[in-house]
Amino acid sequence: MARILTKALTLVLLTLLIPRAGSAQELTLEECWRRAEAHYPLSRQYALIEQTKDYSLSNASKRYHPQLTLNAKASYQSEVTKMPLDFASLGIPISLPEVERDQYGVTIDVSQLLWDGGRTAATCATINSEAEVNRAETDVSLYALRRRVSEIYFALLLLSEQQSYNDLFHEEVLRTKHKVETLINGGVATSSDLDAVEADRIRSERTRSEYLALRHSYLGALSLLMGDTLSDSTKLRFPTAEIAEQRHKTRPELHVLDRQTQALDARRKELSASLLPTLGLFAQGGYARPGLNLLDRDFAPYYIVGARLSWSLGNLYTHRNNKRLLSTQERSLDLKRETFITNQQIEITNKTGALEKVRTQLHYDNELIALRRRIYSSSVAKMEHGTLSGADLMRDLTQVRLAEQEKILHQVQYLQLLYDLRWLSGV
Repeated sequence: MARILTKALTLVLLTLLIPRAGSAQELTLEECWRRAEAHYPLSRQYALIEQTKDYSLSNASKRYHPQLTLNAKASYQSEVTKMPLDFASLGIPISLPEVERDQYGVTIDVSQLLWDGGRTAATCATINSEAEVNRAETDVSLYALRRRVSEIYFALLLLSEQQSYNDLFHEEVLRTKHKVETLINGGVATSSDLDAVEADRIRSERTRSEYLALRHSYLGALSLLMGDTLSDSTKLRFPTAEIAEQRHKTRPELHVLDRQTQALDARRKELSASLLPTLGLFAQGGYARPGLNLLDRDFAPYYIVGARLSWSLGNLYTHRNNKRLLSTQERSLDLKRETFITNQQIEITNKTGALEKVRTQLHYDNELIALRRRIYSSSVAKMEHGTLSGADLMRDLTQVRLAEQEKILHQVQYLQLLYDLRWLSGV
């Protein structure tokens, strides 16, 4: 008995803790954005950009690490240094050894940079700027992803609302069909009136199947973007106008241009640093024949230490042209910025005009629907008195449906235009 109670309690707990498979998932547009960006392969580019920056900065900083070079050589000379004096002819009993023609040596050179004229700091600034440019360009791609998600989201909203109203229309057709059948039994209507109603019933069922197929297709596309399987029971929350009207000031495309301008500034500093000298220490230790004493025929160790000042003047030849090149690139970025802002303002103006148009249409939609409803009610009364055909009755009912569908379309268009304006201004 205790075992049975334990199993029963376990089943109850599992039922409470495990979510039901049939429960409908509800999503918002912002949630779809977030999940799509997290799933999109390009989102992993940020980590790669950061790793590339770290590796490059590490390599640049190693310029100040001691530099070691191992050299080994063996050579043979056709001539060697000789004393131009013949001591024997002068009666001086001195015999100087000759330098060997074959020479061998192994050396280790160590150099330590003390000051490079700011080259390393300028290089690090350029690396950071280029990483910012890459991040901003990735932001642009992910920002465009939001628009793709929004288009599918609003298409699904429109389909859902159209499907709901089509179901209401279908129910209205069924009620009308029942009335016509009653009128036929009373001798007021004819079979042709019933055929007109039946044609609209079939049309509404066909429309419903079309909506379901389109919804399934759009849900599949949204599932691919989000990396999740959305069922046909998934519900999308209708965005509010207040959220849709929120706007930001800067588009990510403009951030890219700003980062590119900063990268040009960093390259300009790097160019200036290349004109300055470098200062460092060096040391060389070797084991060679001959060593520092050229007249010594035996292998001998030796060392040399010192300081070195290097100043390459070759960069002066190209410095002016490089500066002009950077200035030209900066002007090109300014033109791109002006062009983008102009196109953005044109598109915002067009969207704003379209928004005002839809807002005006929405103002009259409710009035038009109410009028169509009154006309349809009057037609039903005429049909019951035998003064209106079934085809005319269904025509008036179809006009009600079309007016309601137009209202749905205008509502979704209104919100989508608000989100488009938000997208154009920067989300």
